Amino acid sequence: MESNSLNRELARIIAAIGSDSFFDQIAEIIASLIPYEGMVIFLYSEKSAPMTIGCYKLARNYKEGLDNFTKYTYVLNPVYRAFLDDVKASTYLIADLVPQDIESQIANSNLKIRIDKSEAIGYRTPGWPKNMTEVLGLVQLPGKKMIELNFLVSRDSNQVQNCRQGLENLYPVLASAILKHFEFSPQQFDIRSTGPSQESRFQEFGKNILTDREQGVVKMILTGHSSNSIALNLSISVPTVKTHRRNLYNKFNISSQAELFNLFVRHLMDTAA
Repeated sequence: MESNSLNRELARIIAAIGSDSFFDQIAEIIASLIPYEGMVIFLYSEKSAPMTIGCYKLARNYKEGLDNFTKYTYVLNPVYRAFLDDVKASTYLIADLVPQDIESQIANSNLKIRIDKSEAIGYRTPGWPKNMTEVLGLVQLPGKKMIELNFLVSRDSNQVQNCRQGLENLYPVLASAILKHFEFSPQQFDIRSTGPSQESRFQEFGKNILTDREQGVVKMILTGHSSNSIALNLSISVPTVKTHRRNLYNKFNISSQAELFNLFVRHLMDTAA
């Protein structure tokens, strides 16, 4: 895009600040500058479930996946876990936020999580598109909130690199505009029509029967860490990790990781009912 055209689009982003249609306007502008197939804008808050505040192009076809994500599976998603850990505001590929040494550690669940070895995070939310890479722009907001610009791009194509490069180039202006819009129109960043955060359910899972160390291990299993990764992060040996796995499986009266995920999601669903 010629510099004059680019400057006009950047000026349009700035002009949209404070308007009721801010997110729709920047989505339209972004579409003229960055190649992608679908985009979702999520708002994260520490005390509530995420909220979808914008859904564009291909992403409009995946309402079921969005609903499942914002109700349940977000609590295991690497973007949400990174948000809670105060991830640096920047651009990412979804794979950048996945725990190291993951080898499809998230097991099959017949409820709300399904194994998909082709996915970077090891699982796929039912209703979410297959064979897509997610390019991310994360913008931290005051009051422990975050905006995620999630771009869906076909895997194994030049579009991934082009999308990320385009987002990196545009990110400083986008992030500044979003932060300024937060100052002018904070009401647009209020969490509405979402359930309470599932994070407390995540933290409480197994609390009544597991030791503190076993709880730490089960949280890492659920968020995609392999035994090697758990050992590294908790500074314990791999055999010790395996012993903790065996003990917590016995306490839950289960025999596999697949059963663990089924049990966890039933826990979320039961407490949310």
